[in-house]
Amino acid sequence: MSGSAPLTLLAFAPMIDSELARLVLAHYGTDYREADHVFGVASVLALRHVWTVQVPVLYGGGLRVAGPRAMVDALDRSCPAARQLVPEVQPLRSLVEADWDRFNNKLAAETAPFAYFHLLPLRELMIEPFCRGIPPGEAAALRSWGYPLMSGLLKLLLRLSAARADDALIRIRATLDHTDAVLADGRPYMTGERLTLSDFALASAMAPLLLPAGYGAKLPPLEQMPPPMAAAIAECRARPTAAFVSRLYSQHPPRPSPG
Repeated sequence: MSGSAPLTLLAFAPMIDSELARLVLAHYGTDYREADHVFGVASVLALRHVWTVQVPVLYGGGLRVAGPRAMVDALDRSCPAARQLVPEVQPLRSLVEADWDRFNNKLAAETAPFAYFHLLPLRELMIEPFCRGIPPGEAAALRSWGYPLMSGLLKLLLRLSAARADDALIRIRATLDHTDAVLADGRPYMTGERLTLSDFALASAMAPLLLPAGYGAKLPPLEQMPPPMAAAIAECRARPTAAFVSRLYSQHPPRPSPG
């Protein structure tokens, strides 16, 4: 889609699906601009543009889709078969679909609450990443009075609690047991010899607990993380899957978010 007027990616920058969108749009060579907004405001704007509260959304040039999977499905249609992220051939397609459920629907649903449970209470640590790249008025509101409101909304939607975070880490470890075993034969990608959505879904879901070089969400650096988060990152980085994700980010980097 290079050469045409850029599309707009409307996003809440730290969201796992926003990072996944950056990865897949970079893969397709899509010309776009990212418009980041505070959580909640992004959903209101998504409703205006695409008639859904789901974010991220991609719109412009006749294209209006919500969520990274819808972006992949739309862009795969005009992509050479060898570069499709959800290949049409079987059994490869079924492997990718299974990984999509395992990584985006399930693993991401564990890494997000684990990270937010430990990070949201630290307002002074998180205010800068949340404000980076958003409009000045939204940033001023978040700094002055909006952080408790946004934090409370995230806590409610993600059902955050100590027990939920502990359970999430157990499930994350179980998924890493699976990915470590799959990658043990030295394959370059999760499904074998070619890049697919499996790889980007895994990388984006694990990025909050690996902080790979090139990660577009810009969370606080490891040395500033609270001890439980730092310990989880150190544990996950010791896994073979971490080396895989690091290599994927090096070879197939996303375009970073603004700011």
